[in-house]
Amino acid sequence: MKLPSEYRREQVLGASRLYFLERKTTSQVAQELNCSRWTVRRLLQEAYDEGYVSIEIVDPYVRVSSLEEEITNRFSLSRTIVVRNRLNLEDTVTAVANESAKYLAELKPMPQLVGVSWGRTLAKVAKALESGWAVDPMIVQLNGGVAALSSAQSVQETILSFAQKADGKAKGLPCPAIVSKVSLAKDLREDPGVASVLDIGRQVDVAIFSLGALRFDSVLVESGCITRQDVSYLRANGGVGDILGRFINGAGDIVSPELESRTIGVDLKTLKGIKNSIGVAVGENKASITRAALKGGFMTTLITDEKTAKEVLAER
Repeated sequence: MKLPSEYRREQVLGASRLYFLERKTTSQVAQELNCSRWTVRRLLQEAYDEGYVSIEIVDPYVRVSSLEEEITNRFSLSRTIVVRNRLNLEDTVTAVANESAKYLAELKPMPQLVGVSWGRTLAKVAKALESGWAVDPMIVQLNGGVAALSSAQSVQETILSFAQKADGKAKGLPCPAIVSKVSLAKDLREDPGVASVLDIGRQVDVAIFSLGALRFDSVLVESGCITRQDVSYLRANGGVGDILGRFINGAGDIVSPELESRTIGVDLKTLKGIKNSIGVAVGENKASITRAALKGGFMTTLITDEKTAKEVLAER
């Protein structure tokens, strides 16, 4: 003869199997067990309370800890954040931007001198930042700008948004990212207004930047900073993308010294020396530049999406 407690346990488990595993309604379960729906609800609650049933919420947009750990260990990073991909690229970019903004707000000690690049992804990071993410920081533009971004994504607005949301100050870099002549780049670097911003940029304790794929439709091409012929040349010579407008190959080395000499902004050697350098990359077309940036040691923290992370790890 079964004890009352054993009978009750079988009732609880029976109701749980029918409801959770066979997907039956409480009315159907009640009919099979010959009891009321109220009793079924009590049995299901008891199953949860006694630990017979556990409920796991699987959010498709949360981070992927296994990939974070693998990338961190393989490339000796301080931190990796990998966000699950959403249904489309735009939503994935937003999710990565949100995590980037959250990471910045959680930095300890709170950053006081922050270097920021620009681009569509960084514009979304700026938008995602909450007011008070830092207290009175100096935000400095790390590389020259372009004129091809829409007004909502302009270089100036990105830098200003970072500063205004923390009651801080902004220092823009008043020159193009890449100019047509080496002599012009030299003159601009020596201009007091440009030189002073570059000097501050070299001293930042936190830098956040996006990684650019080498594409014919990139902002740098659309703005006229480089030509389609430049893209073809860079690709033919192993180029995979840019960091702060500086084009590197798969090993993390500069592809074109001549193009490099026409580029204005904090250089990659300086970037490697920054205590906390945060690279943000979204989209599978960013895998090659992300891998190259990791090999070159240009970031201490990577924030990316799951598909890009998997592609980065695919090459041994």
